[in-house]
Amino acid sequence: MGSSASTISHDVNSVRDGVSSRSQDECYYPRNSKDAVDVFNTLRQVLPSELVLEIFEYAQYWLRSADYREDRISYGNDSYRDRTPYVRSAPIQGGRLEEIRIDIWSHDQGWSSFPEDSGTYRNSWTWFELGIERPEGREEIPEDESFRLATNVHAQRQTKHHQVVFKRDQNVPWFEALQAGDVISIIPLARYPGWTNTVDKASIRIYTASIV
Repeated sequence: MGSSASTISHDVNSVRDGVSSRSQDECYYPRNSKDAVDVFNTLRQVLPSELVLEIFEYAQYWLRSADYREDRISYGNDSYRDRTPYVRSAPIQGGRLEEIRIDIWSHDQGWSSFPEDSGTYRNSWTWFELGIERPEGREEIPEDESFRLATNVHAQRQTKHHQVVFKRDQNVPWFEALQAGDVISIIPLARYPGWTNTVDKASIRIYTASIV
């Protein structure tokens, strides 16, 4: 069924300025459920309902929410205790959760006492984890290793772009447990004195089925 997430990491200069912004996706997404229902009813006049639903699925005609922040903030060793989110999503909309795309631009302090690990991900003590906030009374989702979103390259001052994509068919436990009203967030972390996680910008995009 695939891994828990697909991840890319590359120089921020190789990414177009709009990649993390609200204009990243070139295809059209319905503004709300009413848009999707109107399109569904129009197509249903000439096609069977089952075929229209298949077309929606194939075209990824989903509802999308996008939350974006561009604000350089550095997180030190205290972040490991405080776990302050950098950016939060809007509450997840109704409908089946299809996909989550997370983009982060960041770097560490640019030096360490372990030059043999410089430029690798070995012994890197600045990273990002997923946060999940649920409405009062809803059972908490147990954390596991898939909560880690991305790790900074060891001892590099150059900003890197990390993208993580989670999809419905990947059997990620927390993904399958998310419901309408839940909020997810990106939590920057650094551990041990001297380690600093600097975030330039980040975005969270959530896609849900447009027809319930």
